[in-house]
Amino acid sequence: MTGEPRPASSTRADLVLRIGIGVIIAGLLFTLIAIIPLLLPSVSMPSALWFFSMLIGVGLIIVFVGLVLGSRSRRAPTRRTR
Repeated sequence: MTGEPRPASSTRADLVLRIGIGVIIAGLLFTLIAIIPLLLPSVSMPSALWFFSMLIGVGLIIVFVGLVLGSRSRRAPTRRTR
C-alpha cells in the first residue's frame, strides 16, 4: 500500500449498492421498532411498521441488482468482439 488515497469511483453500480444498503438499514430500524410490542405488551404500535420492516427484502434485491451491474461493468472491457 502506498498510502495515497484512491480516487472515489462513483459508478451507477456503486450508487445502486449504497441505496440498497440504506434501504436495508431503514428496514432493520423499522423491524426493531416493530418488535417492541412483542417485548413490551403495554406498548401499541401501528401495524404499518410490519409493512415497513419488509424493506429489508427490497433492499437486498436492490443490492443484488447493484452487484450484477458492477460485475457487468467490470467484465465488459475484457470481452472480445467477434
